Amino acid sequence: MGIPAWGSEEALRKEDHVARFLEREYRTALERDCSLDELGISTTSGPVWEETPELIETHYDERPEFFESFLDTRFRAYTMAYYGEDAAAVQAADRTLEEAQAAKYELICERAGIRGDEKILDIGCGFGAFERYLLARYPDVEVIGITPSAVQHRHLQAALAEPQISGLDPRRFRVLPLDFDRLTDAEIPPDSLDLVISIGVLEQVLNMTALNRRIARFLRPGGRSFHHFIVSRMVIPQFLDASQTLIGDYFPGGRIWPFDEFSRHEADLTCIGRWFVNGMNYWRTLDEWHRRFSANLPRLAQHLDEKRLRYWNDYFILCKACFRPAGGTLYGNGHYLFQKPS
Repeated sequence: MGIPAWGSEEALRKEDHVARFLEREYRTALERDCSLDELGISTTSGPVWEETPELIETHYDERPEFFESFLDTRFRAYTMAYYGEDAAAVQAADRTLEEAQAAKYELICERAGIRGDEKILDIGCGFGAFERYLLARYPDVEVIGITPSAVQHRHLQAALAEPQISGLDPRRFRVLPLDFDRLTDAEIPPDSLDLVISIGVLEQVLNMTALNRRIARFLRPGGRSFHHFIVSRMVIPQFLDASQTLIGDYFPGGRIWPFDEFSRHEADLTCIGRWFVNGMNYWRTLDEWHRRFSANLPRLAQHLDEKRLRYWNDYFILCKACFRPAGGTLYGNGHYLFQKPS
């Protein structure tokens, strides 16, 4: 098919070329040190997010066979796995993708302060990866997942019909086929949740104030929210408008917010913890996804045409290049813990 496979000279050359270009862009952004206000970008107005239907159709409603070809076999987690605190630790880590995804969830549970008796809402639950981890680890936890993806909802409904195989217990987990922005009091009563969590979702957020206001509505007094999403250490102007970069080809409406921004939105919730997660964790995750995808190209060709396969192969190469510069210190993931006043 002529698609540059993982580890090939062409794929490595392309990744190196993009990584070098992005390192220059990141360094320029650091030297420029501009603010969102200077760029005329607001995180306090407009809808919670935009472009959700196009994003779901473009990215998340791909055939299940596609995601199964490269995701870990234990959780089917489509977010960064965790290998270590810095680039050296990531490189030295002796973990499989499956083990690194479990380590990511363990870290999230620790930072979110999960005890195991909470009622939790997972915004953008995907194929139920975090739910599988929670239900297996905490016998008393109750989880509500929400996803606007019809493909993901059908998958979860089928999984709930076979709990012994899927690990998703319908007595402690239910899924709502909705966008969080359309969640009503009929689905979840106000002041009823102990924790609201999102993992790999807030790259789409536009109005952070409105998001935290909606989350606060459903949290009980003293309840918490925890979020994990891609951030940059500095303001990168072109990454704040998906139409100006290749981000828009894969994540319509997506943007990369500077790490410091989200924690400023404390009108309804108080930020009580935040952490920057080194980007080489995502580089290694993507590299393993790319390796597995390449190994499964013959099987995937039965379901996807060459144009679509090339599209996804380029996605892995380009995304890896984003996280590589400066050993992952400029572009990675942010963790944020908020609490609703008692």
